[in-house]
Amino acid sequence: MTFWTSEDNVAGKKGTALYVILPTIGCYRYRIGEACYMCSYPAEAPKTPWTQRDLIEYFKKALRKIEGEKGPISVRIFTSGSFFDDGEVKPATRKEIFSLLAKIEDVKEIVVETRSELVRFGAVKELVDLVEGKHFEVAVGLETASDDIADVGINKGNTFEEFITASRVIREAGAQVKTYLLLKPAFLNERDGIEDIKESIKKAAPYTDTFSINVTNIQRGTVYERLWEKKEYRPPWLWSVVEVIKWAKRNFPEKRILSDPVGAGSKRGPHNCGKCDKAVARAIRDFSNTQDMKHLKKIEHECIEEWEYIIMEGLLDWQLQMW
Repeated sequence: MTFWTSEDNVAGKKGTALYVILPTIGCYRYRIGEACYMCSYPAEAPKTPWTQRDLIEYFKKALRKIEGEKGPISVRIFTSGSFFDDGEVKPATRKEIFSLLAKIEDVKEIVVETRSELVRFGAVKELVDLVEGKHFEVAVGLETASDDIADVGINKGNTFEEFITASRVIREAGAQVKTYLLLKPAFLNERDGIEDIKESIKKAAPYTDTFSINVTNIQRGTVYERLWEKKEYRPPWLWSVVEVIKWAKRNFPEKRILSDPVGAGSKRGPHNCGKCDKAVARAIRDFSNTQDMKHLKKIEHECIEEWEYIIMEGLLDWQLQMW
């Protein structure tokens, strides 16, 4: 079953998040042969399409996971593409899902995700009205504010200007904006990956309420996997995640900064030396849950010196000795 719960930051407070992945037909760009280079989610879409009624019943089953759970609770709804793609989730299905959530008092936060070009005022507004009083975020996959990097290193298929337009529409409709940013797209070294995401945060901050720092991991069947197998790409160091979070919180203290380094400590996921990975990943998640910088001040390990050298020299991935 693709739903689960975990401890998380819920509308600024420590709480429980229910993650639900609806088995839709997949991202429309994947269906036309233009998937993002790092993403395997559309390839995992069911071979036999589910009906809209199937999706609703599946969501009801997922909600049983939080029965008896004390708030605050966040419900985060994902698809293999975009929640606002009518080809994946029909308007009536979206409304029925949100009507169910409106009745659960302890659900304080709801998050859905979408590509920017699929955002429409009416589609967002009708959901805002259904869950009035709850924290409702629309997460938009920006990845980077650089159109060149988005094109060459990600194959994103949209622009920063489209993100700005979508963010304005979301806010006008009464929801908040969560911005997904990708740490270290392909063809960037560690230093350039850090600088790209810092620059992206600066540019996107006026249009963003919450930043989610998505740390690249190697998913099967992707362009990134092929680069990784040839040792032409290394997932980010966890020290890079720490550096970005510290910088972001120092410069934009009013923003919620979230990060969950999926696969941390594995060769396919973000990692340091192997000895400190668990502790550093735990500190990142503890910060994300609480927004308290004390969790990041307690971590240290000698391998940070190697990371600092790599950053200082601007080394390329094929020059790195530690895999």
